[in-house]
Amino acid sequence: MKTLQQFLNDLGARESGGNYKAFNRYGYAGKYQMGEAALIDAGYYRKPSRRYNNDWTGEFVGKDNVRSLQDFLNTPRAQENAQIIFKKKQWGYLKAVGADNYLGLIINEILITSSGLLAGAHLKGAGAVIEYLKSHGKSISKDAFGTSIESYIKHFAGYDVSEITGGR
Repeated sequence: MKTLQQFLNDLGARESGGNYKAFNRYGYAGKYQMGEAALIDAGYYRKPSRRYNNDWTGEFVGKDNVRSLQDFLNTPRAQENAQIIFKKKQWGYLKAVGADNYLGLIINEILITSSGLLAGAHLKGAGAVIEYLKSHGKSISKDAFGTSIESYIKHFAGYDVSEITGGR
């Protein structure tokens, strides 16, 4: 079985080609293309409003000595730490919507695994994942680049992410 480190490396490769300094036109930053909401969840950033549009008008809190977007882009270790924290938060969101109840099922010939669910949540969030699962694969949302949630659930199936999920 592939490891958590392989999951992270593969996710980073898919998101940015593994480029820690990547910044796309939608304001997503770093190897994992994290936005404001993700960095808030990871404890690196705060924004006075709840409008998370990746305009980066909030403030970095200094975690891992990251005090600016440029610091974040220039600090691979902070990006790796932020991603682990974020993935644990995402697993909590997935459990809260009941996505973990679908583990082991097959939808559209895809085995539903915890790593696949985490990847789907990375792409479109826990809400889109549960919508996909509840619709038995009929509701397939896509990101701004046209990448489908189903492609992430399939591509990232079968990694050992038990360090994130607590054994699931």
